[in-house]
Amino acid sequence: MRRHRMIHALLAAALAAGLVFPAGAAGASSFQDVSDPATSVNADILRLMGVVSGTGGNSFRPNDKLTRAQFCTMAVNFMGLEDQVVLHSTRTIFTDVPSSHWARGYINLAASTMIGSSGEGDSASAGTPLIAGVGDGRFLPEQELTYAQAVTILIRVLGYSGDKVGAVWPDGYLNLADSIGLSENVNAQAGDPLTRAQAAQLFVNALSCQTGDGQKYYTTLGESQADTVLLAVNTETDDGSSMGAVRTSSGTYLPDAEDVAPTALVGRRGALVLNEDHEIVTFVPDDSSSVTISLQGAAEPSYVSAADGTRYTIAGDTPVYTADSSEGKSYSEGYGLLTAGSRITLFTLRGKVTAIYAGTSATSASEDAVVVMGAASAADFHRLTGGAQGYTVLKNQQEVRLSDLEPYDVVTYDSLSNTLIASDLRLACRYQNPSPNAKAPQSITLLGHEFPVLESAWNFTGDVSLGDSVVLLLTADGQVAGIVPSDGTVRSNALGMVTSATSVELFLPNGGTLKLEGADSALSNENLVCSISASESDRIHASRIISRNIPGDFHPEDMTLGSQKVATGVRVYEQVRDGAMVAIPLSELDFGAITKDKIAAYHENSSGYVDLVVLDNATGDAYTYGMFQQSWENPDGDEDRGNRTIALENGTGGISTTPSGYAVRDNSFGGAAKGANGRIVSVVTLREIDGVTPADFFQRDDRYYVTVKGQTYAVASDVECYRTAAEDWFTQETGKDRLVACTAFSSDLTIYVDPAGQKVRVIAAN
Repeated sequence: MRRHRMIHALLAAALAAGLVFPAGAAGASSFQDVSDPATSVNADILRLMGVVSGTGGNSFRPNDKLTRAQFCTMAVNFMGLEDQVVLHSTRTIFTDVPSSHWARGYINLAASTMIGSSGEGDSASAGTPLIAGVGDGRFLPEQELTYAQAVTILIRVLGYSGDKVGAVWPDGYLNLADSIGLSENVNAQAGDPLTRAQAAQLFVNALSCQTGDGQKYYTTLGESQADTVLLAVNTETDDGSSMGAVRTSSGTYLPDAEDVAPTALVGRRGALVLNEDHEIVTFVPDDSSSVTISLQGAAEPSYVSAADGTRYTIAGDTPVYTADSSEGKSYSEGYGLLTAGSRITLFTLRGKVTAIYAGTSATSASEDAVVVMGAASAADFHRLTGGAQGYTVLKNQQEVRLSDLEPYDVVTYDSLSNTLIASDLRLACRYQNPSPNAKAPQSITLLGHEFPVLESAWNFTGDVSLGDSVVLLLTADGQVAGIVPSDGTVRSNALGMVTSATSVELFLPNGGTLKLEGADSALSNENLVCSISASESDRIHASRIISRNIPGDFHPEDMTLGSQKVATGVRVYEQVRDGAMVAIPLSELDFGAITKDKIAAYHENSSGYVDLVVLDNATGDAYTYGMFQQSWENPDGDEDRGNRTIALENGTGGISTTPSGYAVRDNSFGGAAKGANGRIVSVVTLREIDGVTPADFFQRDDRYYVTVKGQTYAVASDVECYRTAAEDWFTQETGKDRLVACTAFSSDLTIYVDPAGQKVRVIAAN
């Protein structure tokens, strides 16, 4: 049976407000006036339990003083006894708590609940009432509650009878509170009036305290599940029957209390407590610490690097959770989804990362947005944040000030990290396929993708009509927050990788990509990063990025390009001549500065940060490496006419026979780079170094190196390995696995190093 159905009105009267959670509200806390992180968590835990429901206007009023009647009500709800309140509402125990008093049932119930009662007959002990009057038949319900009185009540809730506390009040109770952790993080003296924030801290402390019977209090409330991460609130149940559920790493459950969406708990880890109906009774955060970071580069197999350069080692079996699903993945399975600029929360216990929460924009960010139309101020975002303060502002993954936001920037709110997320992504297109209608669309289908449309976009639809050339103002995760006429006021700035003659991967400010598919396109810039637009219906346009003046050398360690700053989520690519571009992880650029003559192009976002760098054969990673085979095609049988072709064999696919104007030596080790037209645009010969042994290899920061003849070389992460005697290739899935197998196979090795990046590209086991 769900709690609070019969006593909904009583609770509303008790705390002077209803329990309705505003549909668009979001913030560090579900209460709009709570900004302190600890109070946010505490208040939302009590809200989840039904202990509090807020005051007028969905406020918690953390600094208000509590009366004896109010604290009594909270204690009864905390113990889960509220279903018994009605039974105690018809009798009079205290002369100053008449039938008209809103808390009469709670006060009577608390006064009738005996702690420490035992036995039967003459030997029975009556115990101590949970809450007593002040003598002379009165309770003084409107008198402010003191800290000592609150501690006394909670000590009794925890099952400690008077004989376990001592005869001196309040000293015995206060000393016991200190010893069991009840008073932790509460700075108050015995006679001080208790604030609502202090009360919340006391109640949350009590959840983890040892009871008089020697068990943690929260374990007495139901079945507990440790190491659970809260992933999303106000979501759909697994069977789709209702909303308002809480998704966790242990499953999706409805709260026992009604009308709650404890946003401050999203991304927290701790013990989840369920009742016999598998409804959430409470959630108790554990003592693990957490830090939310933006990734400097894509996650590596054994570590992640924060934007400030801090590196966190991650074990392969560390669970990774997202708000989209209760099913977590191990880090070794899911690290590839954590791209540069991703916002993740790391849970650590005694210095070890124990879990990762990667909130997705669809659920961790607010369901609406604000489009900046002038000078931005905090008032513009009050509705998004629910009044939360102290938030961080990120624009295109870079921390900025509110004053740095510009007209037509789109801003959403991530309540987990208390962050405003600004995006300047704009895509030119035709306004088409709105659903359910053009004036209040919930989605727009364009180029094979259904774009979700936020309500903020409805403020703009009166200025555009179907078929108009428009610019979509997109959030960091690709939702439409505004639609403006394409009149030159707002220009498209979308970038993406052309992946075929009809499709592109649009770059999103959150580090992800979005696939667009044109029905009738002829993109000649395949495997090149381009400016993207769709000015005609279902037709993609792509223009190459050309940079004539490179501002200076690229310093990956300092994240600078000349005097310009490089964005946290910068995308780095490499190409050879006009060939296909290959993505280069920042972690691979660990060999110092890259001179400006090795930079083909760059792009600067609206904040003045470099968000794209295209290298000109600086690392050698744009080549495919293996063993050359050359042939001559004579389609007409004329030996004087024909086409020279090259094939390149390796253990992972290589390059099939391809036309080429280059001459190579059969069975030699080298590399080949292909162009957009599929032809070979460049070949290189690898430098041979023999006399290498397995002992010459070593590992550092999850990368392999080899030192031979006084020189150290990095081993390419996709290194190819060859068995000379058998004339075949090692075919393990990763370069690391191939290297391990190769060095275990033979003690006589030959390495082959490329001329550009000086990396080991092929290893031969002799």
